Amino acid sequence: MDPLSEQGVRVEKSWKPKGWLSIFFGIFFQNFAFLYVNKAKVFWLYWLLILVVSIIEIQLYSRIEGDSWFKSLHFIWFFAIICPIHAYILSRRYNQTQRRPWYASWWGTLACFMLVASSIFSVRTFLFEPFSIPARSMSPTFNPGDYLIVNKQGFGNYLNLDKLIHKSEPTVKLNRGDVVVFQFPPSPQVQYIKRVIGLPGDTIMYRDKTIYIKPACLGSVESCAPLTPLKKEYKFTKVEAGVEHEYYQETAANVHYEIKQRGQYFDLAKDYYAQAEHPVGEWLVPEKHYFVMGDNRDNSFDSRFWGFVPEGNLIGTPVFVW
Repeated sequence: MDPLSEQGVRVEKSWKPKGWLSIFFGIFFQNFAFLYVNKAKVFWLYWLLILVVSIIEIQLYSRIEGDSWFKSLHFIWFFAIICPIHAYILSRRYNQTQRRPWYASWWGTLACFMLVASSIFSVRTFLFEPFSIPARSMSPTFNPGDYLIVNKQGFGNYLNLDKLIHKSEPTVKLNRGDVVVFQFPPSPQVQYIKRVIGLPGDTIMYRDKTIYIKPACLGSVESCAPLTPLKKEYKFTKVEAGVEHEYYQETAANVHYEIKQRGQYFDLAKDYYAQAEHPVGEWLVPEKHYFVMGDNRDNSFDSRFWGFVPEGNLIGTPVFVW
């Protein structure tokens, strides 16, 4: 039997972490190797470093235009080199007279890793997932380099690392003006973020940079609302990268948000998605589908060009941004 301290921690003067196992944990589990060599404070220090490096990497790469060769490199990989070396050194210098907690064993370290990994997996899959803004289609609301936390609860489309884990009927109904992250219908492995403009049953028309909406008629024909433009108020003009942009405040269902449009820029109506039995630039949103647009109206590849988003493609809505 191993002797116990007053705190219930085993004291093993003869035990010493194995060097090869420290290297193994360091390569595959990075900072968890320091639990095995009985260095909990070092474990938390590396955890903080990994978090900081991950955020810096996301911010850095999200600001790089185009595909550069170094975008395939990740700073986080260096921890798979640093951690095993550091853990091995600590294992060789291990003080055999110190108290040994339960996690300072191969099974304890592995249990800690599995507990943390399964918790992160569950949270990312079913509750909240990080999302970085790669392009300018949602500017000025979101810009490249912005980082979002997306609430996935109730959408029924539970993905993790682009792999479908579970599918169920959605219980969340979006409102006009909500921002949503979704799988791009023509290429579901790609995720987009846009603003909901049209709900199921709505008629949408886009003319001269103005959105007109006829809400779905659920009552008598006489009570149906006519095609009405969204309220849009001019704010200011700003020159960006040599191009003049006009900023407006638009209102959809009492949701206020900023949009921007290029000055002296014509609608690309010839490239619009053509819906059968409807004129160019006018669409009827099918049942269980949504019509979405970017806030950067003249620099957004959205429903005007490829159609509607099925509710089964919806992933979640942003709840936090920095």
